[in-house]
Amino acid sequence: MSNKQWNVGIIGLGGIGDYHMNNLAKISNTNVAAICDVNAKAVEQAGERLNLPAEKRYTDYRAIIADPDIDFIISGVSNKFHCDILKVAIACGKPIFSEKPFTRTMEEADDLIRLYEANPIPCMIGFSYRYRPCFQYVKQLVTDGALGRIRHIAAHYLQEENAPMFNKEYTWRFNKAMAGSGILADIGSHMVDAARFFVGEFTQVSGMMTTFTDRRLDKRTGEYAEVDVDDFTSFQCVLEGGVMGSFYTHKNAIGTGNQFNVTLFGDLGTVRMSVEKPNEVHLTLRSGENLQLTESVIHLDEKSMKPMLQDFVDYLEQKNSSSLPTIIDGYRNQQVLQAIIDSAQDGVTRSLSYHSHVKREELV
Repeated sequence: MSNKQWNVGIIGLGGIGDYHMNNLAKISNTNVAAICDVNAKAVEQAGERLNLPAEKRYTDYRAIIADPDIDFIISGVSNKFHCDILKVAIACGKPIFSEKPFTRTMEEADDLIRLYEANPIPCMIGFSYRYRPCFQYVKQLVTDGALGRIRHIAAHYLQEENAPMFNKEYTWRFNKAMAGSGILADIGSHMVDAARFFVGEFTQVSGMMTTFTDRRLDKRTGEYAEVDVDDFTSFQCVLEGGVMGSFYTHKNAIGTGNQFNVTLFGDLGTVRMSVEKPNEVHLTLRSGENLQLTESVIHLDEKSMKPMLQDFVDYLEQKNSSSLPTIIDGYRNQQVLQAIIDSAQDGVTRSLSYHSHVKREELV
């Protein structure tokens, strides 16, 4: 453990802000030293709870990022502001953890990467599932070749909260200008990251998207507002090495909680995991002269796994990490999201090619 005490600034005091503050409390050499939100009342309430001085309670994200007493920023805001906050962090040379998705559009992503190339900063994008024990264990299985050559990855990510019976109100997530896309950006981006984490880069993608509920009640106005983003997205793809991929996601799945399931099919075996059971992996192998089938459930010790924010602190302290999703991972993810959107709009499969540097790859 480093002797340095890291002073952290939190932008966004909603549920995700509380989540990150709770996780920071488990890292002994970090301290929430400043907070920021556009809601002044929320800032005051959190400031009182954290016993922060008035000058460390911000309503302008530019000011908290520029604060010389703050060592790094955690940003958990709506998608519309990801790009602007990252731009300021890059300009200030301030390390930042930013929630996913990277940006709303490729135009924003390209702007950020150009700025980043000119002035790189330590940056982590919040693809948190990489830090589930099941993901870490399966990543090692793949690296060790225990499954043989990977042929197919399949995943689905399902929740039920947007189903009509729940009368989910209109929020920023149902607005393209605020969110970029709907279910794809919200939770589908995690599936894209899982595929890149376990297998590698996308080379081809074909997408389908639709909206199940096209109007929702906006409680602020008392009127129904148009939903102009996707409620359902599915996509098939080809990944590096000719690995096939199939994915779907929506929040109209009655009876599901947070059902993010991933299966990898290899020449020697199959492995299945679910984030609802993060300490469990189901492994099926055939081996020996008679190709004997063995099925096992592997139970993992979560305490032996490094938490996400601990990995970011270690990264800032120049320690190695094989899991940390950087700004480059955020950019690659956005490229795939855009290819899915483009393919869903015109029905044409998109090919992605990657050059040696970071700048936007061509979508053919």
